[in-house]
Parts: sequence; structure tokens; C-alpha cells
Amino acid sequence: MVENMVNSLHQRGPERGGIRRYLDTVTPAEYVPQTGEVDLTQVTLQGLADLYGSDKGSIKHRYTKIYETLLPEIGVKDRLTHPLRLAEIGVACGASLRMWGNYLPAAKIDGFDIQPECATLCRDMPNITITVKDPREIDYGPEFDLVIDDGSHIAEDILGVFAHCWRWVKPGGMYVIEDMACTYNDAYRDKFNKHFGKSLINDRKIILQMFDALSREIDAGVSAFTEMRYYKQMWIFKR
Repeated sequence: MVENMVNSLHQRGPERGGIRRYLDTVTPAEYVPQTGEVDLTQVTLQGLADLYGSDKGSIKHRYTKIYETLLPEIGVKDRLTHPLRLAEIGVACGASLRMWGNYLPAAKIDGFDIQPECATLCRDMPNITITVKDPREIDYGPEFDLVIDDGSHIAEDILGVFAHCWRWVKPGGMYVIEDMACTYNDAYRDKFNKHFGKSLINDRKIILQMFDALSREIDAGVSAFTEMRYYKQMWIFKR
């Protein structure tokens, strides 16, 4: 079966998948595994994440199990035919975009990244578009069913991106912030700043203040979203 193929790739070395294909501070590079005649639309979301080396699967975070439960909540009854609109902020090497593009073949998937190298990724996948630009400089209305912030993971950026990109989410849709542990990881901040030539502080207090302000809005009944949840390293808002 396909999952056995993915498992075997885990054992065949870094050139054939099954390992994390990138770090957040590595220059993007294309990776397309050889899958032969396998119909990738029939592989589980976790299997696709592992195949392409996304950290959303069993390689690291296991977010895929959560996403599989969230998709029906935002109206996905048949993942193969549903015309979902999905935006992912932070493309890196395109691993998770390829995961989404195969798992949701009828979806329109937009990736956003500030690294010029990302512009050439995923060109073989017609349902994926990549824009090289800070998402805070792009004005969308409520067009997306699912918006994922897998960008810098720096506290200041998380707040700024949320403040601007929350408006992209359709009523009934969700906004997800991944890798929240990075907001209290000084080593990650230092590596990020060195790679990108930044001097961001990554002040965890910003996240705590954000939670306080948003929870107060919910309590007062004036929030633009109906609920927020926290899983391991994953903060989710539903419109």
C-alpha cells in the first residue's frame, strides 16, 4: 500500500523523503520524490506530509491529525472535489503546499513567502500559486476557508500578520498559527535573525497580551471570531 511506500522511504536516506526537508532558516530548494504510478490523492494527509518532508506530519509536529478533524468543520465533505480556498503563509521548500495540493486536488492553494527562491517552487502543480511578498502588504477580503500562519514564528510577526490577514478568512473558516513554542525559544530567534539579517525581539509577552485582548473580546461578545482553541503548539481561531 501507499503508506508502506512512505514508510520504506523513511529508511532509504534523505534523498528519498521521510525526513524533514528543510529548516526555517535554510534557503528554499525544490524536492519532488519519485512516486511512480502511485495516486497521491489516495494517500493520507500524514503520509503526504512525510513523503514531501513537511514537519506537519509524523516527522515532527503531527499537525496533520488535527487538520483532518478541522476540514469537515469548515465544510469539506469530500476532500477530492471540494473547491477549498487555502492560504499558507511561509512556503519554505514547498513541502506542505505539495501535501495540501495532492490531498485537496480541487482546492485553490496560495502560498506566501518573502524569499525570492520560493517563486520557482511547485510549478508542476496547477492548483498552487506562490506569491513572493509580505502578506501584510496584500489586501484580500474574506476569500479563504483556511489561513495558516507557518511563517517566521516570531511573536511580533505573528501579531502583525494576524491583525492584517484575519480579514482574509471567510465566515465559518479558520485561521491557524503553527509552531507557537518558537515564541519562547531564544535559540530559534537568534538563528532566524542571523539568517534573515533581522533584529526581532520575539517577545513572548506580546503573545500573552494578544491572548488577553482576544479572550476579552470573546467575553464581551464583540469578537470577529466565534471561538479559539489551543492544541500542542497550534493556536486556532474560527470565524
